[in-house]
Amino acid sequence: MLVALVGIAWPAGAREWFVSTAGSDANDGSMARPFRTIGHVLSPGNGLVRNGDTVTLRAPDGQRTYAECDVRLRVRLVLRSYPGERAHIHCDIATPDSVALQIDPSASGSQVSNLEISGGRYYGVMMQTEWEQAGAASGRGASDILLEDLLIRDTGRDGIKITPKSDRVTVRRSEIRDTGAIYPPGTPLEEMNADGIDNVNGSGMVVEDSYIHDIATTGLYFKGGATDVVVQRNRIEDTGMAGILVGFDTSLEFFDTTLNPGYHESIRGVVRNNIVRNTDYAGIGLYAARDAMVVNNTIENAARVGHSALYFGISFQDWDPAAGRPPSVNPVLRNNLVGASGGRCFEIRHSDELGGLSGLAGRADSNHNGYAPDCMFRDFRPGPMARIPLPLVAWRAASGSEADSVAADFNLDAKGRPRAGSAAIGAAVPVHGVDDDIEGTRREGAQTIGAYHVQVPPIAAAAVVPLAWLGGARGITAFLPSIGAALLAVLALAAMAAGAVLVRRRNVTGWLAAYLRQDWRAPVPPGTTRHLMFCFVDHYEPAWGNPGRAREDMRVARWLDELPRLCASHRDSEGRPPMHTFFYPEEEYRPEHLDALATLCRMGLGEIEIHLHHDNDTEAELRHKLSRFTELLARDHDALPRDPVTGQPRWAFIHGNWALDNSHPSGRHCGVDNELIVLREEGCYADFTFPAAPDPCQTSTINRIYYAKDDPCRPKSHDRGPRVRVGGSGSGDLMLVQGPLGFRWKSRKFGLVPRIENADIRAVAPPTTDRIDAWVRTGIHVEGRPEWIFVKIHTHGAEDCDMDTLLGDAMHKAHSHLESRYNDGREWKLHYVSAREAYNIAKAAEAGMQGDPGLYRDHAIPRPQYRPRRDAAAAGVAGERAVLTQ
Repeated sequence: MLVALVGIAWPAGAREWFVSTAGSDANDGSMARPFRTIGHVLSPGNGLVRNGDTVTLRAPDGQRTYAECDVRLRVRLVLRSYPGERAHIHCDIATPDSVALQIDPSASGSQVSNLEISGGRYYGVMMQTEWEQAGAASGRGASDILLEDLLIRDTGRDGIKITPKSDRVTVRRSEIRDTGAIYPPGTPLEEMNADGIDNVNGSGMVVEDSYIHDIATTGLYFKGGATDVVVQRNRIEDTGMAGILVGFDTSLEFFDTTLNPGYHESIRGVVRNNIVRNTDYAGIGLYAARDAMVVNNTIENAARVGHSALYFGISFQDWDPAAGRPPSVNPVLRNNLVGASGGRCFEIRHSDELGGLSGLAGRADSNHNGYAPDCMFRDFRPGPMARIPLPLVAWRAASGSEADSVAADFNLDAKGRPRAGSAAIGAAVPVHGVDDDIEGTRREGAQTIGAYHVQVPPIAAAAVVPLAWLGGARGITAFLPSIGAALLAVLALAAMAAGAVLVRRRNVTGWLAAYLRQDWRAPVPPGTTRHLMFCFVDHYEPAWGNPGRAREDMRVARWLDELPRLCASHRDSEGRPPMHTFFYPEEEYRPEHLDALATLCRMGLGEIEIHLHHDNDTEAELRHKLSRFTELLARDHDALPRDPVTGQPRWAFIHGNWALDNSHPSGRHCGVDNELIVLREEGCYADFTFPAAPDPCQTSTINRIYYAKDDPCRPKSHDRGPRVRVGGSGSGDLMLVQGPLGFRWKSRKFGLVPRIENADIRAVAPPTTDRIDAWVRTGIHVEGRPEWIFVKIHTHGAEDCDMDTLLGDAMHKAHSHLESRYNDGREWKLHYVSAREAYNIAKAAEAGMQGDPGLYRDHAIPRPQYRPRRDAAAAGVAGERAVLTQ
């Protein structure tokens, strides 16, 4: 549907090749005359594919299988099935030394999607490497690979093999099953090596939203020094060995001892929001793991044969005399829901071999977990409690850990979700970086132990709010005269104490003083016409929640269809329709989605800017992402203007997860302390991220348009800065344009506690008239020009649950209120503005311009033309995200 509307584009010089089981290798590889074999189009001897090309496999009914082994990517490609079809690559496991699909280091940046892959004597998919097996840091493997929407099955050994220095491999929305086909029934476990995903020293791997099951040995592991691996939102079931291993046991030649002199098997691994069930050995095991985080996982029926559900094992590292064999250190275990066969829930191994080795140094930072009633804990390390199985209460006393963990029957359904009334609901604590659950549901309110989040229903809360907030609550004051003075005093103290806790949890303390000062306000002289700049910015993420391609397309298509209808009857003082600024995420790039948004922009209904989610990043990688993506949008979509002197694209920015300039207290969601400098140097002119409350990234500066100067040696340099003012000049590195932040006094949680007003528009927070009036009263302006008032609101417009609000009657009523209340032509004039136009008008005010701000929409940064791409209508289905790997 969407493809037919907007078409596809290709990077310069790239080509799409077609292969079909009904084709011929004598053909030209076009859609009309496809090749017959994948090997033909990929063969270097034929000189066909080049970097950036796409190879599309057709799958005719009854003829969708390509019986080919060692399909090998040697240059950066997209390999995929034709939309609506699923091709099958099958390699007979009897073929000696075979792999179904191999990716060479020279093919780094490739994408493989929507394929069924079976067989291969050794592996279904393998990342090749140039690693010299001598710790040479110069060797590289196939990196920056995206494997998505795959079925990998019936492989000889491993489903996916990741070799040393094959970094940043992402496995997404895939199913891996039935490994170990080369082993006859009854083969002893110690003679098998057939994991779902086997990663040896491949850092930055992400495995998410996948189903790994019926695995001969371990579901997945990452070892050999693999760093910064994230395993999230997966279901791993029915394994002959372990579910997930954070580290394992690696021969010395695969370690990079320059980066990892201590021979740690894994470093900073994160395992979160996974379901692990029916494992013969460890559910989640840690081996020589440094700084691991194991949080919000559900483990059921683990350790049926040995080990335990949570297990600290020993890495012998081939008994090599030079090996480090370190214990795991600094692990964090939170909010895990744990059950095991025979009560084997938690064990720390020890061995007297090689002078004595232990699975853990010290004690684990383990708390707020939930354990089945029969769970036992055993520590095999030397000591008075060695080897003695202890229930939770005794373990808590002996180990000094698990102070707030609970033992209960958690009443889970067949999927592992807690049923109503489960002891898991409301028993967890928030963990930085765990913002959703296994299904992508946001973890809001009281937290749930395990991989699923279940919202806690509202409860009576009269004793959990400050007494000063009770005066506006209906009915409360009627009871006060009848309460004794002593009881009233007790209630007041309890309410104040609990209210203080609530304030801290909602991260209000950082900006409350600024709110109480109200020092951003300024009076408007009587008789002066006030101008309202209404700016709607959108964290526009069609792939939010990983819904699959069809749902992404439907989300974008709905905006393309319904936004023009919403805007048709609304105009501001200049006769312009409402304006929507789409901040589009770099990591979700699909050219046809940009084409759809550009269509809306050509209609005068919006503009496109830059959004980015990133984590543990570096300055160099950040620069690469920004320069690559902004150039792509400017060149291929004409969606960003260029500097008239340098030709550099110019753009506005919203940071994913609010963590601008590495501002999250956990250090996650960014990683770059000099991000403001990087943004400015890469072409950014203003940031529109804030407000972020109640997120801890919220700045102490609120309700302002101001400049931020980066301190490259510390995060959150934008916490304070000088206001943009009439007669001033640009200073610092970046302008920040904030939206209104305060309290919604007419909307109280439990009828008592005023909610935070953060200008976010959602189904649960529609743009009501009282909210609109409060935004306007906030009075955000350039200092010295109080009659030019800026209201910037925000949303996440591609989330299905909010579209009825954003594109329907609620938004229609909001525009009607704006146009009737703030557009009489005498007291008020309304201006619908984009983010770029808001920035330009602020710069015009700074330069001393007066009168109608609508004259200055293009004051500093021109509007792009959004010209249609020449090949958008005819290109067919393109390489999408592969464009970003250039």
